[in-house]
Amino acid sequence: MKDIQVSINAESKKIPENLNIPQLLNFLELKDDLLVVELNEEVVMRADWETTTVGEGDKLEIVKAIGGG
Repeated sequence: MKDIQVSINAESKKIPENLNIPQLLNFLELKDDLLVVELNEEVVMRADWETTTVGEGDKLEIVKAIGGG
């Protein structure tokens, strides 16, 4: 399997190619509860995570959603 270069939270990383969002989070050892994922400046809805594949040069922001009041 080939690696690709992506930016995750403004940090350059090599990851395996053809990962969808849940696979990427697993690769990064992140639990997906309460996470928000932005791909190339667009929020990826959780319902679309399985069908959204990360590609060469993509820019991702992964943040934990925090409730407040």
